[in-house]
Amino acid sequence: MTEVRRERPMNNRELVDLLCADSSTLREARRRHLEKFGALIPHVFMGEVLEYVGTCVYGVPPGAQAWATQPELAAILDTLERGMLDGDREARNVIALSFVRDAESEHFSAALRPLLGRLLRAQSSGA
Repeated sequence: MTEVRRERPMNNRELVDLLCADSSTLREARRRHLEKFGALIPHVFMGEVLEYVGTCVYGVPPGAQAWATQPELAAILDTLERGMLDGDREARNVIALSFVRDAESEHFSAALRPLLGRLLRAQSSGA
């Protein structure tokens, strides 16, 4: 990933839009999330992103081919890395707490850690 800063920081809505552009599964998760809550709740949605990333890292999501999830996983992780670089305070907070820190307690954390970019790894308690 090249580190090119945006003119203005990325907000949570833009972060979610980029994540959903990376993944049809996350687009569907956003649709269900909005249907359930009536609005985007960034920390809750990031938990859904983490859950999906975990299925990509640890096992193949239902209905997906193993090879198909790798580019998607890379795109999601790249978007999260970009969010740490270009995000506003709230977006960086959502990524740091509800993705990186929450991932540390997941069974797939050891497999995920080497896939994280420099900025994401810096957010972990083991950094």
